[in-house]
Amino acid sequence: MMMFKKRVWLIILGWFLLFVFIFNMLNYFQPWNYAIVKATFEVSIIMVMYFINSHYLFPKYYENSRKYLYISVITILSIAFVFLLIDIYFIPHYEDGKHDLPPVFFHYFRFVFTLGFSFLVSAAVSFTEKTNKLRENEKVLMEEKLETELKLLKAQINPHFIFNALNNIYSLSYMQSQKAPDSILKLSEMLRYVFYDCSKDRVPLSAEMKYVENFISFQQMKSDHKQNIILESSVDGLSFEVAPMLMIPFIENAFKYSRIEEIEEAFVNMKISKDETNIHFTIENSVPKLSKSSPGSGLGIANVEHRLNIIYPEKHSFKVKEAEEKFKVTLSLEI
Repeated sequence: MMMFKKRVWLIILGWFLLFVFIFNMLNYFQPWNYAIVKATFEVSIIMVMYFINSHYLFPKYYENSRKYLYISVITILSIAFVFLLIDIYFIPHYEDGKHDLPPVFFHYFRFVFTLGFSFLVSAAVSFTEKTNKLRENEKVLMEEKLETELKLLKAQINPHFIFNALNNIYSLSYMQSQKAPDSILKLSEMLRYVFYDCSKDRVPLSAEMKYVENFISFQQMKSDHKQNIILESSVDGLSFEVAPMLMIPFIENAFKYSRIEEIEEAFVNMKISKDETNIHFTIENSVPKLSKSSPGSGLGIANVEHRLNIIYPEKHSFKVKEAEEKFKVTLSLEI
């Protein structure tokens, strides 16, 4: 509301300053009473054309540039003729007795020029406002799309993983294992992070890392053999934030396509480090020879890559390297 009132007052001020400028210019040659009438008439001409174009012609015909041009020219010529008649029959003219009044066609083309100038200014302002509005709408749509994609990524968490985690916790509780309470706590932390913390635009990297560690712990519970999972991190204790759920799809992808739960020789290696300006994340996993699908063909990686282009435009590096029995993802974020 305050912005609207401020804009209205700025518009009023602009028209008033235009009136003052024209009045001072006319008052140099004419008495002040004639100058006031003529200045009011001139400003009225400009205002009529300005608002006709900005409120009717531009919104209705701008998309069709040729039609917009033709209709605008006809409108300018027609309005100029109307104002010419008003000027001749209703507006008083100051005669100093030294100079003759200019011919009628001079007045007409003066009105055409004035209306044309007002039209160009109005078109420029309307185009600028339209462009800014489109940019704002695009920004809003992009933010909504990004939020939707983030929700989609959250929804992509495999329900079987949660069910298996609950079954493992049940088994540990049934056997009265000392690991049961800790497992329940880890699952609670993971769910809280996904459904609450990730609603923010940025999350501490430590929170993302905690989710990864809990994810690995539950992954280890899903098989009898010790899975070959390595996580190297040199970012502990550093307080900076990143967009949520950027690394998770790569990690889920690595566990899924390596079939690490079934194959004892399978591996998943992760490394997270930081230099002066960037965070570096690398994950590499084995790919069984008989695997029929590519680890890079999932929607999760495509969604993350698209989010990177939106959240970190020209401030990230993303590489995928696919070999016969290995798959590697390298991600760097500028901080």
